[in-house]
Amino acid sequence: METFKSYLTAYLNEAKQTRVIIMGGPGSGKSTYSEYITRHFSIKHIYPGGLLRKEIDKGGSDGQMIKDLLDKGKFAPNDIVLKLVKNALTEKDASKGYVLDGYPRYMQQVRDMEKNSINYDVVVYLDVSKEEVIRRLTKRGRKDDKPDIITDRINLYNKETGPAIEHYRKKPGFISIKAEGKEAGDIAKDIIKEIQNAI
Repeated sequence: METFKSYLTAYLNEAKQTRVIIMGGPGSGKSTYSEYITRHFSIKHIYPGGLLRKEIDKGGSDGQMIKDLLDKGKFAPNDIVLKLVKNALTEKDASKGYVLDGYPRYMQQVRDMEKNSINYDVVVYLDVSKEEVIRRLTKRGRKDDKPDIITDRINLYNKETGPAIEHYRKKPGFISIKAEGKEAGDIAKDIIKEIQNAI
């Protein structure tokens, strides 16, 4: 009997997942806070940008097509991104949960997730003012990090991702965090506490 009980406990622990979607505009710190969350909950970090780069490194026709698109400043097709995300979710290290970092980006991807039963427990939205984003990104000193280019990127983000954020805002498990004005470690503690309260 004891063995069944211990099996059941292990199974339930395995079954209890922490599945997080993290959303936020350019310079909001999605990858930084994803790292804090994945470390704290021992879950997988799924970053479509990284998955696409891996695919390019592998070569092959998909990799070449992705490279050509990204080199032209275009996005990879939804079906390819979805396939890569689904593959990442089937890997063993995703069994306890995951952080989807920067996915979904727009409503089509939200619908793709729902159609494919990719579930989540909480959506963390990193709320950062436009002024703070411009301050952070100009500080990086990259040649395309000029205030007018950054403003265009923020506007594009609001147009593309705004509807997806509003979609989740109306659902249970939506957490909005003011991700500025404090040290990153302190903001991360706030996020982790909110996630624990929500699940």
